Amino acid sequence: MLVKTILLLVAAAAPAFAYEPVTCTRNDTQDLSKAVHITASITDADNFCTMMTGYGVNPVAPNEGCGEVYCQGKIVADSHPMPKGYILSSHYVKNTSYVQITGCIDSSVWGQDPRDDGGQMDSHGWPFKCQGYPKFVSLIEPATNTFCIRCCDKDDNVDCNTSISTKGCWNVIPGVYTMADGSACKAPNNSTVPPSSSASAGVPTATGSTPSATVSGSVGLPGTTTGTGGNTNPTNAGPRLSYSLEFVGSVAVFAMAVAASL
Repeated sequence: MLVKTILLLVAAAAPAFAYEPVTCTRNDTQDLSKAVHITASITDADNFCTMMTGYGVNPVAPNEGCGEVYCQGKIVADSHPMPKGYILSSHYVKNTSYVQITGCIDSSVWGQDPRDDGGQMDSHGWPFKCQGYPKFVSLIEPATNTFCIRCCDKDDNVDCNTSISTKGCWNVIPGVYTMADGSACKAPNNSTVPPSSSASAGVPTATGSTPSATVSGSVGLPGTTTGTGGNTNPTNAGPRLSYSLEFVGSVAVFAMAVAASL
């Protein structure tokens, strides 16, 4: 009886461990009329809009609800221009199932913590969306200076899997994560840690300019590809060391199943 009681308590407490406190309420998930700057879009390697947290807001994951759209290249309505120098490379892939952008960033430009593994902003559980597609997933990863976004034709977890956020860009959106010359995304400067998590003075000037170099390439995926560099080594991607809804949810289900069998 004691074991069963303990297992039931574990199952009940699991959601509390999975909860990541959101420090803003700007994007109201219950009332879409109050949510602004939330529509991502992808045109090509030089023109796309993806989700980002605000300048100096750290870490990314607990502040995903504050995410807003920032555009590289052509600026679309109800969005922000991408900060100058933030996007270092981008690679575009489109096929019959999805369209995506993957590449390198300079997280220091946006005051992001170089120790932060990042976070995922998507259309599952938030009012965020991608223009012309029923589902999308995007990640920003300051610790590896990588970013990714994929918009999918179907609202399922086949191509836009929103349940594996802790596995990082390479696993969620396989693609190209290199600089224009084919080298790996540059490592962040770990000695430069933002002093606080609040946005403050010194926000970098935004720009609509495109990455310094984009060349045609192939990543071994079906569809049209243009962009920079070659594939990231998946062994370097690594799982993110953080609590996740997926893992804790599995623990809760397992605990309840064992308790029910006793």
